[in-house]
Amino acid sequence: MVLKLRRYSERPMYLQIKEALRSEIVSGTFPNGTYLPSSRQLSQELGVSRITVTNAFAELEADGFVQGDSRRGVFVLPLWEKAVATPDTSAEPTPGWQQSLSKDPGWASERMRLDLLWRTRKSGTIPFNALRHDLCFLPANEFRNSLNNVLREDGGIALDYEANAGYLPLRQTLSQYLRHQGIQAEAEDVIITSGGQQAIDLLCQAFVHPGDTVVMENPTYPNALTAFKVRHARVVGVPVDADGMRIDILRQLLERESPRLIYTVPTFHNPTGAIMSATRRRELVLLAHEYGVPVLEDDYMREIRFGSPIPPPVASFDRYGNIIHIGTFSKSLMPALRLGYVVARGALRERLIMLKRTADICSSSLIQRALNRYLTSGEVHKHWKRVSRLCRRRQMTMVAALERYFPKSAQWSVVEGGFAIWVSLPQDVSARRLLNESLKHNVSFAPGELFFIEPADQPFMRLGFAPVNEDQIERGIKALGNLIRQQSAKGGIR
Repeated sequence: MVLKLRRYSERPMYLQIKEALRSEIVSGTFPNGTYLPSSRQLSQELGVSRITVTNAFAELEADGFVQGDSRRGVFVLPLWEKAVATPDTSAEPTPGWQQSLSKDPGWASERMRLDLLWRTRKSGTIPFNALRHDLCFLPANEFRNSLNNVLREDGGIALDYEANAGYLPLRQTLSQYLRHQGIQAEAEDVIITSGGQQAIDLLCQAFVHPGDTVVMENPTYPNALTAFKVRHARVVGVPVDADGMRIDILRQLLERESPRLIYTVPTFHNPTGAIMSATRRRELVLLAHEYGVPVLEDDYMREIRFGSPIPPPVASFDRYGNIIHIGTFSKSLMPALRLGYVVARGALRERLIMLKRTADICSSSLIQRALNRYLTSGEVHKHWKRVSRLCRRRQMTMVAALERYFPKSAQWSVVEGGFAIWVSLPQDVSARRLLNESLKHNVSFAPGELFFIEPADQPFMRLGFAPVNEDQIERGIKALGNLIRQQSAKGGIR
């Protein structure tokens, strides 16, 4: 038997051997129950190592084509006819139900935004687009110790399903953490979610129906915006200034729109970095009570700060039960944790637990237990202080670089926390064209249009300073400054 292999293909040799053997099995060269040539025989015939052939056999076995017999070798299993049948090329290329999904107005309007978001994540670039801290500073060793302790002491319990609402000791720890911030939350009021994004999605399912009006800051967090839009909500924006959401304009909208929900990021607002003042937080609570509208407070990164004290969460001012508070550890600890939480009571709590159960049953029991051990060890406060110092140093480096390399007509705000700087570009500069050029120079950023309710080429950019070192900041900002000046010199937007 001679297998047809492409010696100069980029595909690994073991996969080429696997595919060639699979073709022979499907064609009937090796019928059900027959044994394949031994790994020694094939390795000699093909001029490859035995481990290469063994890996090919393992791939075939994983796909259900063969099975190994320790005494006689590898034999062919019965084929499912439909699994190996030749596709009917006369059929319609895309089923009708697939076409209807692609034409869904809620999805179609957000597809461009999502495509643009993924374009900014080009590998090998200086990642000014990222809103996270440096992966080199993740508390890997400390968290590994927590994991090992859980596996050693909790045994199989940690590998079982968890309660839908989450691991009780973790919820108790979080309730204590929230009480320190002024939020009166018991453990039973806390529901563990798979990151803050799932909390937003579950609340969207609980509240928002097609045609409902949702009020949110404009600009805002893109994934929250997409969550509302794909549920066919009517999204109305409120401008943001240095003190956060404009409460005076919000009042006008509440009079006119009768919204189903208000969404806000009051602390280190994404993308502007604004911190809602304590006065506005109180006013927001009173407005929610006056108009009977729930407020979803996304407190995604309170822990990373390096300046003056920030106001307590909006929920800490609430005495009426209208503020729904969510948090996450994806930004302040590790993205891969995928653990967040939502504070909810009464019928909302029961509905969220039901939705959580149908979404994924529960968040990882193992990770919840490890996180609880890490949070109660005291190590987390050292980590937050370390990351805050790092972010402050990198923010100062970026501000100095912006002052050196960006034109005077560009403006930016600097806040005492978070991971990014929001930059207003000269009016004659297209952020969309700038991104196209900057990616060619291996520099990425998050363009303004990602964050606005109505997609359009907006003259803004969000620059993340936390995940890049000082040398990268200097080189990246210099490159962006040169590209901005070049675009302006060529006549700007065309």
